[in-house]
Amino acid sequence: MNTSKNIKDKLNIFDNYVSNSPRIIDFLLKFKKFNSNPLVDIHIENKKYIVKIANTSDEIFQIFRLRSKSFKKGFIKNVKDFNLENDIFDEFSDYLIVKDKDENKVIGTYRLISSVKTNNFYSESEFDLNKVKNLDGLKIELGRACTDKNSTSPIVFALLWKGLLEYSKRLNAKYLFGCSSIFCKSEYSGIVFDYLLENDWVHNKIISMPKNKYMPKIKEVNRSINISDIKIPTLIKSYLKAGAKICSFPAYDNDFKCIDLLTLFNLQDIELKYEKKFS
Repeated sequence: MNTSKNIKDKLNIFDNYVSNSPRIIDFLLKFKKFNSNPLVDIHIENKKYIVKIANTSDEIFQIFRLRSKSFKKGFIKNVKDFNLENDIFDEFSDYLIVKDKDENKVIGTYRLISSVKTNNFYSESEFDLNKVKNLDGLKIELGRACTDKNSTSPIVFALLWKGLLEYSKRLNAKYLFGCSSIFCKSEYSGIVFDYLLENDWVHNKIISMPKNKYMPKIKEVNRSINISDIKIPTLIKSYLKAGAKICSFPAYDNDFKCIDLLTLFNLQDIELKYEKKFS
């Protein structure tokens, strides 16, 4: 008997049941802090998808469930408390989503925290953010980016990017920033940063230090490591091609076993071809 599969099947049934019960959704959300009044509303629609800022209890619930499945290492970790992934920063956030129209299902999301609402950001738990926070103009922190594993496609990421540009324009934002993650060992931190320097992807004026807890612990340099041994996520490659710059030394998150890099967009510097492509 496959116990793991049985648990997953039962949890899927329960998940579907809860997702179709507005009363239970409202009850569960009572225990979570989140913002239900978006700064701006956007709505972009095609035949199959809708890109918008979440503004209903059902959408917020779906976001927290999707994040839980993405960041809590799957269903089995969520059996005890039917987790809705949520933290103190959600109280100041807007949520960009892509919905599948046929299934009325959230299949992609970003958490957006604007400097209009707060001067406290998730990235600050890992990095000294003073240089970024002192930049002139409105800033938006991107975080908790995830997609439904059964619906992930380049189209979903393209629509999320299109929504980001529209949201930023509505707020007249100047900068986007946030943590970008590469899942690998701590000892790879040096070769990753060297690779970024070699390709001129590191900011030439802003470089932030990780906080002590997140300093990579490298006992010795492993000369046998090659950048080709490391899988750089497509999302990070897309950011860099669009004009983003890395503005920190690598941090290492032992909980998620990943290198984190503080990534900064000056929206005025985004290459014209990307604006044309997604607008």
